[in-house]
Amino acid sequence: MLNALAEIDRCARCGFCEAVCPTYNALRMRHYGPRGRLHMARIALLDAEPSRHVLESLATCLRCRACELVCPASIRIVDVIVEARRKLYEDPRRARRRA
Repeated sequence: MLNALAEIDRCARCGFCEAVCPTYNALRMRHYGPRGRLHMARIALLDAEPSRHVLESLATCLRCRACELVCPASIRIVDVIVEARRKLYEDPRRARRRA
């Protein structure tokens, strides 16, 4: 099983991932790049009530894994994002709001 928080902690913040991320390159907003998404994933994994901003950031990942190919720390970025999404959508408080 993936320890998402441990994966996030391994990020060296080198920025190589941003150069190959299609959504970051299209939008040029840091929270839509892999490093920003790792930060947003941490918030989603730890915060009981993440903001709309966090949800949008995680939702825009195309899961192309280009960021993982260039990551010198071999962080499983997409798996971290998927884990954060899973936690958000399995949260019973969010399910009540969607109903």
